[in-house]
Amino acid sequence: MELRQIKYFVTVAEELNFRRAAERLYMEQPPLSRQIRHLEEELGVELFHRTKRGVTLTEAGQAFLEEARLTLAQAEQAVQAAKLASRSKQTTLKIGFSICTFNRLLPEIIQAFRQDFPDVEVNLQEMTTVAQVKALQASEIDVGFLHLPIDADDLQTEVVIVDQFVAVLPENHPLAKQPQLSLRSLAEEPFVLFKRQAKPDFYEQLINTCQQFGFTPRIVQEATPPEVAISFVAAGVGVSLVTAIHQQKQNSGVVFRTISDAIPPLEIAIAWQQNNKSSVVHSFVDVAKKIKSLN
Repeated sequence: MELRQIKYFVTVAEELNFRRAAERLYMEQPPLSRQIRHLEEELGVELFHRTKRGVTLTEAGQAFLEEARLTLAQAEQAVQAAKLASRSKQTTLKIGFSICTFNRLLPEIIQAFRQDFPDVEVNLQEMTTVAQVKALQASEIDVGFLHLPIDADDLQTEVVIVDQFVAVLPENHPLAKQPQLSLRSLAEEPFVLFKRQAKPDFYEQLINTCQQFGFTPRIVQEATPPEVAISFVAAGVGVSLVTAIHQQKQNSGVVFRTISDAIPPLEIAIAWQQNNKSSVVHSFVDVAKKIKSLN
């Protein structure tokens, strides 16, 4: 598997159109199609559903996309590290992050930051919220993208992502007729949820929220990423809770319903030490605030 194939795949996955993807990549469509086929053959799975109407990601494609984006980001990080080493510079910004942030906002922030600070090496480390708090307090990372709330008076935070939870049900489910649902109405339902180790902070918040309303979800199927969980719901395996952003994608066989209860949203914040005087860190925080305001 070659890095350029991964780049080709991500571009097609973002465009869901081979012609537009080829234009973005400044190449012809037939070679792009062949490279994607070669990648699928190497992986032994189909990444795209191809029909006369267009292209959509398979479940395998959805799962591969998350890791492919991370691979490209790490490759770019390696390039920048090599360039810095060749100039004998060691300026580094160490960032902790959760995968939820990486999929949503972090790549855009890093890209904008690098335009102003091309000589700063950006070091990314995927970490849980607890691990990020400890790493920030020990100066092992400079900034973190973590789930709120946290108990750390020595850290400063700025919320960058706010997401409400919504229920996902099979379209023929009796509760699907209701415009919105109480969380307790799902207490007896079988649940499809992502694995705890995939997103531990998100998982803990979701379970704790349900327990505050008197029940612990009866999990009958684990699935990662959320798109796969939604597919299981469509198949009638159970119901699920996801963040509202997933409503924006077309999902056949399911309905999304808002929760009528006042439950806390999922909040992700950038965090840094209050006494950190680094101009690089504060510049990065400023970029994050600016990108947040544009989204």
